[in-house]
Amino acid sequence: MNETIKLLLERRAVRAYEKKPVSREDLELIVKCGQYAPSAMAIQPWHFTVVTDRAILDKIVAANKEIMKNAPEEFVRAMAADPDFDSFRGAPCAILISGQDDRPMTIADCANATDNMAIAAQSLGLNSCYIASYQVCLNAPGGETLKLELGIPEDYIPNFALCLGYGTEHPEPKPRKEGTVNYLG
Repeated sequence: MNETIKLLLERRAVRAYEKKPVSREDLELIVKCGQYAPSAMAIQPWHFTVVTDRAILDKIVAANKEIMKNAPEEFVRAMAADPDFDSFRGAPCAILISGQDDRPMTIADCANATDNMAIAAQSLGLNSCYIASYQVCLNAPGGETLKLELGIPEDYIPNFALCLGYGTEHPEPKPRKEGTVNYLG
């Protein structure tokens, strides 16, 4: 089987990681793959924040938990009450993907970049988890201070993050949902 197709079929979201750091060389190559993702009209409306300091990720987690404590949904409040809850799933690093808020197709373009990076990471023997829930505190009132600390440009909105590391779990594929494809012609 073609190696790219095999990689796409085998990639899974991993939610448990070793504490082992990801090399700077691998991170630079992964981000480069994000930068080369397709974007509408080649605008490239993204900004990547590579966080390898776990204390910074923990600060985001703590801010999220404060907001989640008052969520209307019981399951969200329960997650916030769990001392082991971690928006970043214990990964030693994450790439935050923010997009210009005044550009057309920014969310789709940022999704393309995130997916490119997830596939690149898998090809390098790393695991990842593509998340959006980390950005609750950054997009909430008062989140501007934390965004500034993270170096996210003022006119950008955090959209996704890619947790990265060496997985300690190897999830099996879930059965694919039936009835999701039709062909015409």
